[in-house]
Amino acid sequence: MNSVILKRFDAPDELRSFEKGTFALVHLGGMTIGPATYEPGWKWSTHVGPVAGTATCQVAHVGMVVSRRAAVAMERRHDL
Repeated sequence: MNSVILKRFDAPDELRSFEKGTFALVHLGGMTIGPATYEPGWKWSTHVGPVAGTATCQVAHVGMVVSRRAAVAMERRHDL
């Protein structure tokens, strides 16, 4: 039987807060989606990397910038 699941970002399944940012996460099936909000000056290597223990984020992303601008740096994968 088919079903419809309705979820809202303003009532996320999980809210992750960190210095200068937040993630509002909604879990749908095997996917996790949601908006990320960053304050000016936020930088992965400064504000999340030390807590995560990695130099760069290790999660696969699909993203869209809705307001302002973003810069992205990616590691080169040698296994492709």
